[in-house]
Amino acid sequence: MALKDILGIGKVLPMDKLLDVVSNSVGRLSKSYFDKKDIDSKAYEIKKLAEARAEEMKIISSAVKDNFEITGGIEYKEQSITISSPKSNDNLENSSVIVPPSLEERTEKRINYQEAKKQLNIESVTAYAAEELKNEKEVTDEPVDEDWTTRFFNIAEDISNEEMQALWGRILAGEIKKPKTYSLRTLDVLKNLSKKEAEVFLKFARLHIQSSGVSFILNFKNENLLEKKYGLNFNDRLLLEELGFLTANDLQFKVLKTADTALDLYFKLGNILVSIKKPEKQPEQQLQVLVFTKIGQELLKLVSDTPDLDYAQLLASKLRKDGFEIKFAYILNELDDGRISHTGLNDLPLTKEEQMAKDELEKTQKDKDETEK
Repeated sequence: MALKDILGIGKVLPMDKLLDVVSNSVGRLSKSYFDKKDIDSKAYEIKKLAEARAEEMKIISSAVKDNFEITGGIEYKEQSITISSPKSNDNLENSSVIVPPSLEERTEKRINYQEAKKQLNIESVTAYAAEELKNEKEVTDEPVDEDWTTRFFNIAEDISNEEMQALWGRILAGEIKKPKTYSLRTLDVLKNLSKKEAEVFLKFARLHIQSSGVSFILNFKNENLLEKKYGLNFNDRLLLEELGFLTANDLQFKVLKTADTALDLYFKLGNILVSIKKPEKQPEQQLQVLVFTKIGQELLKLVSDTPDLDYAQLLASKLRKDGFEIKFAYILNELDDGRISHTGLNDLPLTKEEQMAKDELEKTQKDKDETEK
């Protein structure tokens, strides 16, 4: 269907665009299609269908077994299914024999059940996408690529796990809001991701830092906070490199030297914003980091977990020097153009190690002053 550009500024209603994308991929639909209550009702129907099918197979198996006992025929067993054919009709005169459905009938029922389940999976995923979009007032009218939607729904029809359906729903919503957010390669990688691999990625992803268009995590050797508290280890890093989520080299994030003017730096850690004002005439600094690849950065958009303040303090400790002004705030909203609204900025506390060093320095200075008296 033709999408209506609201306000004449290249924007359309989110639900209209979702309806258009799904209708063009899996058939004409109505907006009630996205009602989660309807989806849950359909899920109940499918469940009951499966239970009825299982009960039917039990009855068939029992009937065939009874026929075998009556006729003394030849019996064949395969797992829980028993099939037999009688040697003669001698014992059938006073017996009632139940004939199981034909191969064609069983095939038709299996196909109908499988297709119903696939349809339910697609509807569940799109219902989660609608849930993600319900608070969006408008989205771009840029169309979603047809090859992308074809690949997406071919994958979505086999997603039965509710958590994974929610994840794929977020992917669809993200592509509706901003086409080309997730590449075809990312869809294929995510489709084949195991639970263990996903857990390892999440462990690293929740610690990602964004600055100057780069996404990375801190990579300082023998750093207790990274190894003990957050559980980052070398084997997990190798796994993510093998999957193509992390670059295979140790890299440095450079903070340029300052001349006659101060430098303002901003780092985003989940919903935490760290602001650093580097004074003039300061040398270049380097952060040891692991950088996420393009696929890794696309998947980061699916991660909502936020690191605690300890991680922000660790970042600040690697750059802090006398005269540096380091503050933090909590992000309230992010706009499509990159602008951020946030709470008021407050001083970012020192790490425990920094505070201990500061206290020791102050104690030493105090002892020195008293000695000089």
